[in-house]
Amino acid sequence: MATAAAAIMARARREVENKFFDNNAFSADRAVEIEARMPIQQRFLDRLIGENIVHQVGPNRYWLDLKAYEKMRRARMIAVFWIIGLFLVVLAVVSIVKQFR
Repeated sequence: MATAAAAIMARARREVENKFFDNNAFSADRAVEIEARMPIQQRFLDRLIGENIVHQVGPNRYWLDLKAYEKMRRARMIAVFWIIGLFLVVLAVVSIVKQFR
């Protein structure tokens, strides 16, 4: 069930992001109309607006700040690498402890 929810969230995120990228909506004059088909899309869009990554220029018209978006993606990747690194350290410690038992 959690996997299905993650897939739905990923799809909603992709659809919103693709709307900007497909239309080169990276400035106010290139803003696109986005009407969320699902509540999860609206939540994702609201989160991007709250983080100043997406800006609204009119009713249902938005544009994506590409520099802010790339900064957010970079921060996510760094967090993922830290988590993986921490997991590998814990795995190594557990392995070493097991060898000395």
